[in-house]
Amino acid sequence: MESVYGMGIGMQNLIKKLKMSNKRFLVIGDAMLDVYLHGQVSRISPEAPVPVFQYKSRNSILGGAANVAANVAAMGMQTALLAVTGDDDSGRDIIKLLEAKGVDTCLVLKCENRITTLKARLVSGGQQMTRIDHEDTSDIDRKTQDRLKEMLTAAIDSYDIVLMSDYQKGVLSESFTHEVIKIAAEHGKKVIVDVKSKNPAKYAGAYLLKPNRKELAYMTNMPVGSHDEVVAAMKALKDAASCEAVIATLSGDGMVFLDEKGDVYESNVEARQVCDVVGAGDTAFSYIGLGIAEGLRPQTVITLANAASSIKVTKFGTSVVTLEELEDMFGGRPAKIQELDGLLEQVKRFRSRKPDGKVVFTNGCFDILHLGHARYLKEAKKLGDILIVGVNSDESVKRLKGEGRPINNEDVRMAMLAELDFIDYVIKFGDDTPYELIKAIQPDVLVKGGDYRIEDIVGHDIVEAKGGLVTTIELVDGMSTTNIINAVNAKN
Repeated sequence: MESVYGMGIGMQNLIKKLKMSNKRFLVIGDAMLDVYLHGQVSRISPEAPVPVFQYKSRNSILGGAANVAANVAAMGMQTALLAVTGDDDSGRDIIKLLEAKGVDTCLVLKCENRITTLKARLVSGGQQMTRIDHEDTSDIDRKTQDRLKEMLTAAIDSYDIVLMSDYQKGVLSESFTHEVIKIAAEHGKKVIVDVKSKNPAKYAGAYLLKPNRKELAYMTNMPVGSHDEVVAAMKALKDAASCEAVIATLSGDGMVFLDEKGDVYESNVEARQVCDVVGAGDTAFSYIGLGIAEGLRPQTVITLANAASSIKVTKFGTSVVTLEELEDMFGGRPAKIQELDGLLEQVKRFRSRKPDGKVVFTNGCFDILHLGHARYLKEAKKLGDILIVGVNSDESVKRLKGEGRPINNEDVRMAMLAELDFIDYVIKFGDDTPYELIKAIQPDVLVKGGDYRIEDIVGHDIVEAKGGLVTTIELVDGMSTTNIINAVNAKN
């Protein structure tokens, strides 16, 4: 397994260079709108044995090729989308969201005879209950195809690379896919395809295809259970599609890159707690496009893409992964250990994705991490969606506990907390209390151990003023850092 934390300065320097990239991307494919209807289920309907969903809020997010374009734009790259929407509210929402992300929408064609693909999900307690699809998956008509072809031919020289995102919703019909690849080849542009069709010939002449394991199996009619089987199927797909390279994305098993020469490269990074896999393929595809556009080595391409998708699955819904987040991941500490500016940005993104979500905050010295801490923090996470843990700095601990403390320095204490899956972010504070930190974060839930009275919890006034919850959690009897230290000293 390839550890991204062990790659150090080299990858960080590469990402700094990627931030300076001036490559221009054209994304082509099926634009979709993902809608999350958040609510609560607390009873069964008297009319039928079905849950009653009490609606609270709605969150609209870009999906499909629109999400790919948003991911590329989030890297700071000049990005345009060539796609089709219906003349409807969903189509107009897609345009607004794309423009807000900095994506050029001049090549998005509005068609009165089509409906925009909409996927609405009912979510309760962070879990999807059902999905409702409203779409037209028939191929675009000849008139629409000819108009898209004209637009593409006129615009192609303005871009360095073409990313085709095929969700089989009708835009990338077989004939139009062939036209895109032909026009790109005539203008010297590489085409990278996120595939869905069972017919490899549909993508003939593309530079690179990106199937997942299931797609690789049905495109080749070959087994893909083992590593050797995956590589054999990739070689067969490469030949069948007359493409130069193939990247197979294998979920928890990482990625495999088969290059032009037939050489094989692999990448797999540390697993993270999975919140939602929706959109992870789009994120990986976007970073593969960046790596190919920049001419990076195959190993580096899939390492970046795999790392980006591992960040994506920790986020709810389709969402972007920035180069800054990758820079943190490849740094000397996990991305969940944050400075204040970075943490506030993460909280802002979370609230934009999930308006009714709850941010939980707690704090402490956590000098010697023990069972009481673990159980307390795990219970704290159950009170909301993300858990932020404030940690006293070494100087703060010394002032509070005396010259003999802390036993473990602040970097070790934060790293230990970051290893717990149910903790989302860890941040250090230097004051004796986290009051200013709580004021900046504005958590929805503030929690401390059962040995505190509510009125004595620092920051309770801030949280209560915004209608939030201030509460305590029962502690494990006899478990404390002081007791552990006294027990060790007694034995010595």
